[in-house]
Amino acid sequence: MNVLAKDQITAALARIPAKQAIEAMAHAFAAHSRGDSRVPPVAHMSFSAPPGDVHVKCGYICGDPVFVVKIASGFYDNPKHGLKASSGMMVVCSATTGVPQTILYDEAYLTDYRTAAAGALVAQLLAPSNISAIGIVGTGVQAHLQLDLLRHVTDCRRAYVWGRDAKKARAFSVDGFEIGACVNVADVASRCNLIVTTTAATKPLLCANDVRPGTHVTAIGADMPGKQELDPAIF
Repeated sequence: MNVLAKDQITAALARIPAKQAIEAMAHAFAAHSRGDSRVPPVAHMSFSAPPGDVHVKCGYICGDPVFVVKIASGFYDNPKHGLKASSGMMVVCSATTGVPQTILYDEAYLTDYRTAAAGALVAQLLAPSNISAIGIVGTGVQAHLQLDLLRHVTDCRRAYVWGRDAKKARAFSVDGFEIGACVNVADVASRCNLIVTTTAATKPLLCANDVRPGTHVTAIGADMPGKQELDPAIF
């Protein structure tokens, strides 16, 4: 059985055009919509001291030679100790025998990249054709990747960012983008008609009254019960 470390995985991804990753997400979503996938409910565990959560996910597209089981964790005090907030790995198994073939010890990088590719695909299909500015709520890995992959589906290169840590918001940078830091989320919403939220918030950050008409919102962070980034009135 092969074991691939994060540096090997990132090196392989660097040789694949980002648009190909976005197209792969389109293929996966289409297969799921047709009923050609098998995706059981997510198993998750929550932790309070220190705060964190762990997800176990698995999936299979009918007819593919393999299926994948993933363990992904997020422990939000990790940066205080010099560690990444997220980690994890994937096990690739034969869909014929069930025998594990490869362990992808990606430290959550594939999850992060997959999520960003999905965000880019959603923006390509649903966001306004004329994007005046891109709003990013959050300053972590996912925030950077979301903006980076959006370059492949929009010509907009102006972005505004808000984060709980104002210093990180001011330092936020992605090659090719002109980025301004905002003092609050309402300020982001007033300037942007494409907004991506990427936080682990448990209370709404983006309020309906602040969102401009015609704005598209891609909400990434609320991936389990107890998390919430959006004011329900937005819907």
